[in-house]
Amino acid sequence: MAKMFVVFLLLIAVNVSEAKKKIAIVGSGIGGSSTAYFLAQLLPDADITVLERGPQGGRLRKVTIGSRDYDSGGSIIHSENIYARYLTKIAGLEEEDLSKDSGSFGLYNGKEFTLNLQGGILDKLKIFSHFGFGLKGLVKETEKIIQSLNRIYCLQNNKVSFKDVSAMLETLDPLLLKLTQHSMQDVLRDAGISDKIQDELLTGVTHSNYNQDIDKIPALVGVIAGYISTAGGVVGNLWRVRRGNHQLPPKVLEKSKAKLVFAKVTKIEKNPDADNFHVTMETPEKAVTTETYDSVVVATPLANADIKLAVSGLPQGLKRPMQRTIATFINGVLKDLVPGSRNPNDIFTTRGADGVFSSIGNKGKADKDFNYKIFSKRNLTQDELDDLFEKINDVRVVDWEAYPKYSVDKDLPSFSIADGLYYLNSIESAGSAIEMSAIGAKNVALLVYQHFTGASNPKDMYTMCLKKKTRVSDMKDEL
Repeated sequence: MAKMFVVFLLLIAVNVSEAKKKIAIVGSGIGGSSTAYFLAQLLPDADITVLERGPQGGRLRKVTIGSRDYDSGGSIIHSENIYARYLTKIAGLEEEDLSKDSGSFGLYNGKEFTLNLQGGILDKLKIFSHFGFGLKGLVKETEKIIQSLNRIYCLQNNKVSFKDVSAMLETLDPLLLKLTQHSMQDVLRDAGISDKIQDELLTGVTHSNYNQDIDKIPALVGVIAGYISTAGGVVGNLWRVRRGNHQLPPKVLEKSKAKLVFAKVTKIEKNPDADNFHVTMETPEKAVTTETYDSVVVATPLANADIKLAVSGLPQGLKRPMQRTIATFINGVLKDLVPGSRNPNDIFTTRGADGVFSSIGNKGKADKDFNYKIFSKRNLTQDELDDLFEKINDVRVVDWEAYPKYSVDKDLPSFSIADGLYYLNSIESAGSAIEMSAIGAKNVALLVYQHFTGASNPKDMYTMCLKKKTRVSDMKDEL
């Protein structure tokens, strides 16, 4: 009898082992790490492996200069970014409120500051005096668009997923989808927004966020960038993770308990004989191996990943080009760009500036002098740096493909490449930010969950969620 009981237990163990699903996530940035965490919550028995070809953390990188650590990208977060706040909390990290910063800000046209705010109590009045009260209406309209986008939290919290970006946006609000089909410039002009607001403020915002111009980027992308950079402090506050947002991916991945394997994925192939995928990878020691997984999530831009997708009926538009961005960190002293005019802390370039940089940020005092962060589209020469700085102690350069190279496109990419194979970074066609990556992560995690369990979207959730105005306070107890 005892032997039969042991055999029975062994059979149960075998069945449990066979039922345990193997999932691979390609990429350990905020998207891949968040996917691992969300999957661990949805499928606690799954065997999750994260495959990373380079340093952990993806595009959220740390740069050290002047004895201080900084984020090379993704450096600010809005208070309405629900997932970013949630992930920061579960990772055991702290928020650092940026609303108490001086707010010193300037718009530079290559010759002079068209607006130079030094963080005084009259700055808001100066902004409206310079741009007119059309700016107030623009902020209100932007908030309405963001509230439509925020409906995603209620839907995802009730296990609603989307197979493509277009379906997601159209469900949240048909206007969101329309805003991807027209340039930011065209939408602003049709709305009667002044040329001054477009050419100075909003061009400055898109230069600083995406290194691109408003006549190229889709309107929704511009709305998301503008909401973070311009509406911050008007509608909500800005914040960052104390000691840097680059801490988020490794801490979130640690909480997921997924395995991290350093290897460069070169091929993902659908198994013709079973419902799974063969993933070929190369280790740092140049050893080539192939592992089989029941589901695969690609959480890195395919444009620069050099991954062969051996899948029939491959969707179009997955490998979209990326925008090269150079982040140059300088420890030293910046010259006055305009003689006799004090430089603001954050300098954005306007349309027609035609300078060597897109933006310059004074990151604060260092052990010696000050630290600065410069965004540009190419590497700056030593002569160009000498023209900008009266003193240079140290230089650090991050040359990376930071964001999608945007254009207006009627056809947005799909999250679903094949049953069981998903592409998180399709979300970046709507906007590239930490929060957008987390939204994409939750969506692909739900697609994997539904793939394995056979669950479908609960229809009764649509009406409730689409009528609901979602803010952080609504979700803090639900997540």
